[in-house]
Amino acid sequence: MTNSEKVLAAIANKFGTQDPAKLQIQRWSYYDSVRLPVAGTNRVSFFNNPIGGVDPVSGLAKTLEETNVRRSGELDLPFVIMKVSTRIELLPVARQAAAIIATTNAVQGGMTAVHRALRNLANQGVLTVSFGQKVYFQIEQPFQKCPPGYGPSIRSIAGTTGATFPGQTLYYTQSVDPRDNYVVSPPTFVEKGQTFEAYIEFLLANSVVIPQVASENVAVNIRLAFDGYVIRPVQ
Repeated sequence: MTNSEKVLAAIANKFGTQDPAKLQIQRWSYYDSVRLPVAGTNRVSFFNNPIGGVDPVSGLAKTLEETNVRRSGELDLPFVIMKVSTRIELLPVARQAAAIIATTNAVQGGMTAVHRALRNLANQGVLTVSFGQKVYFQIEQPFQKCPPGYGPSIRSIAGTTGATFPGQTLYYTQSVDPRDNYVVSPPTFVEKGQTFEAYIEFLLANSVVIPQVASENVAVNIRLAFDGYVIRPVQ
């Protein structure tokens, strides 16, 4: 160790905000959401656009709501993957196009065809996750086998008293039961800075076409999350 390195180490030990000699393990989740092309696609890739990057389909900059990765294709801390989850996210009506927002029955009745398409989407796809050019996970029908395992459980849908329009006949959601999580066994340890790829391919045919509502495209995000533990120095 050079003199300058010794000086920096001494300063870090006395005034630093963390102690690299001591480590702590914290529960954590790395996640990424991407906009699904409504006309169908043969692949959806994740973790390519970090916070501040632009989603190529929506054209919007990503915020912490969409992703918490800061580097493309890398995790910024050592991480142990315990669970893998996916989520089909139909954005709320208030965040859809103006014409959809103005549609009176957008929630009750107007989205029936959309939910039918999402149900069909849940039966498609193969999730592939590779680290350093080596495939670690390859899961068929990931939306079925890797549900989020959290969120509200939809048991009934309100109707209308005047019956001015048909009610919602289908509302698709993935399983919210944590017992249905896809558990990684044995857990996978990912080193800091390790490059990786994660994508869902639609091999036999493209993903389903999402029907329009009020002649406007419906915004649907697809989320992939790795749940587990990060390892970081003690502060």
